[in-house]
Amino acid sequence: MTFLIVLLALVLLEAYSDLGSVQPDQWLRKWHQALSQTLFLERSSTFKVAGFVLLPLITVSLTLLSLQHYGLGFFSLIAELLVLLYSLGRGNIDTQITLLDSDLGSEDLRKALNDAAVFDTIYREDHSQSIKDVREAMFSALPYRLFERSFVVIFWFCLFGAPMALGYRLLALHGDMQLDQAADDNKNNETRMVAKLRWLVEWLPARLLGITLGLVGHFSQTFGQLRQMIFCSKTSASDLLHRCVAPSTGGLVGSPLSNTEIVNVTGLFRRSMTAWLVIIAILVVIG
Repeated sequence: MTFLIVLLALVLLEAYSDLGSVQPDQWLRKWHQALSQTLFLERSSTFKVAGFVLLPLITVSLTLLSLQHYGLGFFSLIAELLVLLYSLGRGNIDTQITLLDSDLGSEDLRKALNDAAVFDTIYREDHSQSIKDVREAMFSALPYRLFERSFVVIFWFCLFGAPMALGYRLLALHGDMQLDQAADDNKNNETRMVAKLRWLVEWLPARLLGITLGLVGHFSQTFGQLRQMIFCSKTSASDLLHRCVAPSTGGLVGSPLSNTEIVNVTGLFRRSMTAWLVIIAILVVIG
């Protein structure tokens, strides 16, 4: 059933790129505000983050267990599908890449900065970078965004089900929605804690994807980069994937990607995702 749900989610994502009706995020702001105003959580970043992530997970888990307990398998499938769709990335990344690339090509800095905010949250504030700076930053962020919008979610969904996929998306949205804008020490501690948890959840799937990028691209060059970082406790998933993508597409590490290589990067990730879907299908058949 897990494989079927993943396939249905990917088909729906391709057919209906805008899934705003099943991906409402405004409730998160209210949820985070409610936790912040709770007396015993107000000064405890640990308990606040735990409540922010664990309580929705527990609710989803109990709901799914109740549906299965009463023999409502079909409704359980629908519920898991909806949770997975919610847990995937926001918007159609191909369309977002096309819009940003078009604005970069026309050298419209204002529109480019607005579009770049989808890939890197620093562009949500006014920045005075040049078109070249925005282009290079966008290309650096692209591999990670492709990773966090699909691969890592599906990876944890296949291992531990819908609650784990939801947990990752809540951690990702915590940073992307800038829920903790205040600058006091407690908020900074909360931000660092969420970032650390996100790094831990991304550690294994990022390295597995790095190996897969090498297998569907240039393995020897990619593995040379991956070998330096695979057990590093400081390398982020973003840095690891950025350094793996360039040699996988035949480029040089650290060199900015060209327009042609954007297509190569998206194609590389599609091939990697297809490879993992085949692996999952084989495991399902064997199991």
